[in-house]
Amino acid sequence: MAVVLAVLRAEGGYRRGLAARLAREHGGVPRSWQRAVSEARALYEAGDAGTTP
Repeated sequence: MAVVLAVLRAEGGYRRGLAARLAREHGGVPRSWQRAVSEARALYEAGDAGTTP
């Protein structure tokens, strides 16, 4: 989830297709990345992303 939070911070928020892009770049199953994106997005949008390393 740290990877996803870093991307969200760098890009200024969620963009469609993020999970698929991360799966291509880092390997793994897109569905697993989608779960991580969902969790990280909730933190990011709640304003808690700055407190997570």
